[in-house]
Amino acid sequence: MKKIYIVRHAKSSWGDLSLADIDRPLNKRGKRDAPFMGEVCKTKGYIPDQMISSNAKRAATTGQVFCKALGLDKSKMSYEKSLYHAPEDTYIDVCFGLDEGVQSVMMFGHNPGITYLVNSVSKEYIDNVPTCGVLVIDASIDKWTELDFSKCKLVDFLYPKMF
Repeated sequence: MKKIYIVRHAKSSWGDLSLADIDRPLNKRGKRDAPFMGEVCKTKGYIPDQMISSNAKRAATTGQVFCKALGLDKSKMSYEKSLYHAPEDTYIDVCFGLDEGVQSVMMFGHNPGITYLVNSVSKEYIDNVPTCGVLVIDASIDKWTELDFSKCKLVDFLYPKMF
């Protein structure tokens, strides 16, 4: 059994319209929600072996804040360009490259891909994964190369407004 945590980046700022989309930072709410949700994950024992983030500033910052809240070393975090506005299949593809010693991974990315992903593994339809939403997925596999949506099950779905 492997575990996958998917996190939608925290709320981003549109305050500087001259910035490229990839460079948008977190806004005030995002800076509040990211450490809070990181602590929620820590309390629930949702602590990954490895963390991978989109290279977008808002996703990378969310990942870095979670890394700190979870008490993980910065070396656990890496960045993957393909997660920037990725479709749901890309999250599976990124997992194919994980070392087999990794039992759990936390990935930080964007909608709509994350919402499409959750609806590929959930029995119930979820209209939208909100910013800083966390999906907890169990994968009934021994090796990452065996991963596909049919072997995944959503076991928890957390987001800031539920607390």
